[in-house]
Amino acid sequence: MAPDRTRLCELCSQDIKPRGWTTHRKACEVIAEKRRRDQLIVDAIRQENATNSALGSELDGRSRRLNQNQPIPGPSERTINVDHYVDFAHDVDYPVHEPEPARTFSRDDIKMEHHPSSGIESEVFAFNDFKHRPAVPLEAPSNTKPWRPFHSRLEFEVAELALEAGLNNKQTDRLIKICHHCAVGKENFTFKNHKDIHVKWEAASFRITKFTKEVISVPYDGKTWNFDLHYRDLWGLASDLLGDPHIFPHFTFDAQRFWDVQSQLPPGGKPLAFILYADKTRLSSFGTVKGYPVVARLANLPTGIRNGRGVGSGYVVGWLPIVEEDKDYAGKPSWVNFKNAVWHESFRRITSSLASKSRVGQWFTCMDGVERWFFLVVLILSADYEEQCVMSLTRGVMSLWPCPICLVPRDALSDTSKTYTRRTADDSRAAVTTTRAKDTMEELEEVLKVLGLRNIENALWAIQYSDVHRALYQAFPRWRDLRHPNQVMNVSFADSGMHEDISKMIIYATHNILTEDESPLGYLLLRCIRLYLKADIYAAFEVHTTATISEGRGAVQALTAVMKQYIIKTEDDDESDKDWNFPKLHMLTHLFDDIEAKGASRNYNTKPNEQMHGPLKDWYQDQTNFKDFAEQILRIDHWFHVADDIRRRLLDLDDHLMFTSQGQANDDNDEDEDKDENAQRPASDFLPGLNDGSLHVKLGSSQAPQTFALIEDTHRNDDAFTNFRVRLNSFLNDFLPACNIPLPDGKRIQLKSDVAYYDANKVTAHQFLRVNFESLVDWRQHTDYLRCNPCFYNAPRFDCVFIQTQTNVIIGRLLFLFDCPVGEDLFPLALVHPFDARTGTRLRKDKQLNLFRVRAKPQVQAEFFSVRSILCGALLVHDAGLDYLLVDTVDTDMFLRVKEMHLQAGHVVRI
Repeated sequence: MAPDRTRLCELCSQDIKPRGWTTHRKACEVIAEKRRRDQLIVDAIRQENATNSALGSELDGRSRRLNQNQPIPGPSERTINVDHYVDFAHDVDYPVHEPEPARTFSRDDIKMEHHPSSGIESEVFAFNDFKHRPAVPLEAPSNTKPWRPFHSRLEFEVAELALEAGLNNKQTDRLIKICHHCAVGKENFTFKNHKDIHVKWEAASFRITKFTKEVISVPYDGKTWNFDLHYRDLWGLASDLLGDPHIFPHFTFDAQRFWDVQSQLPPGGKPLAFILYADKTRLSSFGTVKGYPVVARLANLPTGIRNGRGVGSGYVVGWLPIVEEDKDYAGKPSWVNFKNAVWHESFRRITSSLASKSRVGQWFTCMDGVERWFFLVVLILSADYEEQCVMSLTRGVMSLWPCPICLVPRDALSDTSKTYTRRTADDSRAAVTTTRAKDTMEELEEVLKVLGLRNIENALWAIQYSDVHRALYQAFPRWRDLRHPNQVMNVSFADSGMHEDISKMIIYATHNILTEDESPLGYLLLRCIRLYLKADIYAAFEVHTTATISEGRGAVQALTAVMKQYIIKTEDDDESDKDWNFPKLHMLTHLFDDIEAKGASRNYNTKPNEQMHGPLKDWYQDQTNFKDFAEQILRIDHWFHVADDIRRRLLDLDDHLMFTSQGQANDDNDEDEDKDENAQRPASDFLPGLNDGSLHVKLGSSQAPQTFALIEDTHRNDDAFTNFRVRLNSFLNDFLPACNIPLPDGKRIQLKSDVAYYDANKVTAHQFLRVNFESLVDWRQHTDYLRCNPCFYNAPRFDCVFIQTQTNVIIGRLLFLFDCPVGEDLFPLALVHPFDARTGTRLRKDKQLNLFRVRAKPQVQAEFFSVRSILCGALLVHDAGLDYLLVDTVDTDMFLRVKEMHLQAGHVVRI
């Protein structure tokens, strides 16, 4: 984490953060002024006392010294080294002394000695005359407008506030817009301080169901332990969303992922299904302060809304107490049970509205006027393994049956080829109830230990149609963008996303190092990683079919087979003490069963919930006083949801006012068409399919127009630009007729080399390309942002793309993007270095690691393509010579595109 920027306050010599500088400075100035007034009073008293006693004391002292023949400077003198004492931020008041033949001294006089090299003689001052005070300028500052180059002091202070608060560009623009709005004076601005803002937020808090604070009591060791619990009523939150006119149209009450639940409901009943997430998070920088938020999402909403931000997304609905370790009880099984009991008592309060309404239901009149009979259920519990064990009340990784979902023995966790009996809430409840009839607690614990359960009433048993074991899952997160660490062995900061990104690149970074000949065991490990990544990608599919689920199961089986080989080969290694029987490996067994039961893994992915930890930490650090912080954090969280609600309603109002003020636009404005009659039109007006709304490419980052002579001279050392103009003439003369576009005046195109005054012989280069494409996974529109820039953040970046040719799909690297004028039209084109040379016989390594190899043609064979032919971006990793490897682990769409490339090339696709 970067160090805080601080400023030194010269009044108190403290380092102050920018956020609190103004308040601190004002307080320091008040204190300094008070001290100055106090000092004046003290000085006056001392002066009066000195005046009354100076004459007698001085005469008596001088007489004694003369009588005893002693030198005048007495032992009470104080010697001060100026170089170590003087504060150069202040001036010293030096009194003016008249020369005296013999100087007398008093107690507490101060002698100031300067360094010998300074040439300044030592001086002695009376204590009352030696004072420090802030430096006072001798004359008025010459610059009466020190805020320059800002136009005014107000502008500087706004800019300073944006800097101190760390506002991003969008937030800064909003602040400036608000300042302009205030300057116009159309609305009254009545806020005087932060308290006024807090009052208004509290007044607006009724819009969203608020938090309730309760104290829960749990007995242990003969006494009652009390804990604060903050929670939001889940039915109240659901009612808010059902009554929201923007969110309600997106609700679905009959979906495949509710199939099992809805089959158990009475006729006419509709499931209102919750996804609950709980996980501890560190709030302080050093991890000493923790929070335990519970996040709720409604599974009845689409994934895009549910996993997004704003209204309808995730809501913090609880803040669980964390039981601090006690040295008197730490390590005792009863203490572990007590902490689990606190968790479930807290969760029972949070889900209390679900428990009652899951049994008898709740009638509610929806926004469409239909009265529905809702049954509230917990469909999915999203958590890490530690929280899964707490939720299911199983005994963890070292128990005989560590899986919270099935009864797999601990020593069989590594064998994912077998399936075991599933746990059910009814069985667990019956087992706990039966064992409570035992005569002693020791007997009870012994039986439950064998079953891997705890003697605690599970809070989730009270919710009808909700099975805690069925609701649990193992997360296989999905990732789209790719981070590129400079190193992987000594990463200073790495979260789960960073580790995931490294795993996506590790095959392509190490396949030439961990070879089958040089490192057989390392190569076998690479095969395991490759198969794991395949299973991971299949698990991350946004939409599944029976075929993809079958292929995913096949990937898990293949991984299991190769893992067995690796485990057997490492068993004889004396230095290896790896135990492969761990729960996460076993969870692969349940992976695609969960997907069939609950839908795609993004429905219950922990990542959207984990991302909510970031704001919680920021609010703790920046907006609390570090005392009773849970209530402060939850208040801020609630205000943000209220702000989202108000902002959306404001946008609706703005849209309505704009529509009513402008009226309905006339789409057939002949006058405007006449004005644009002579303007150059883009080729989308003529190319087939481009004027039907399906345009999927857009060039950006335009450069100054260039002649062909300038282009060829600038790239004279690049073989790809040899005869650039001549080759472009040939391309256009073939390309336009092929697209049924007539040549200008029916003549062959002859672009001129260097005619600076004629725009028809200049092209406009671009360094950015946006490509909209349909994903092969979910068939929705996705966007790639591609660069063709010789200096993008101080490094060249020329992205690769998939290109559709007349016969097949090829890979190429963008070399030059430009608009080419032909007659009255503009044609967006790209010079591409194609990677479609023959690669020869496929290598054994490529087959086993399922690598797709491409080979670049010589640079001089670069070709022109219409940017319309570009399908989407591609990521290539250089291997050796002209060979490159196409990375298919970037995301799910890329995985399927590379799979199609394998099939197109006639490769046997290995799972």
